[in-house]
Amino acid sequence: MAGNTTFISGVEDDQVEKVIDIIRKQSSRRTQIVPSTSTMDAGLYTSVPIEVTVGGATIFVLDVDRFEKV
Repeated sequence: MAGNTTFISGVEDDQVEKVIDIIRKQSSRRTQIVPSTSTMDAGLYTSVPIEVTVGGATIFVLDVDRFEKV
């Protein structure tokens, strides 16, 4: 299974680094071999495995001025 996941987490200022550490441990980057198709002459296709980097995380830390529960 592969894909992207978006988490929105609201924590107090003193918990931000702890949350970042948890995300860092669970979303480390790694290399993976994936098939890549390329075209040869005469319309023939071949599958050549290539190595790509997958994983990782992008983290935004924002101050929230206001939130409402409705």
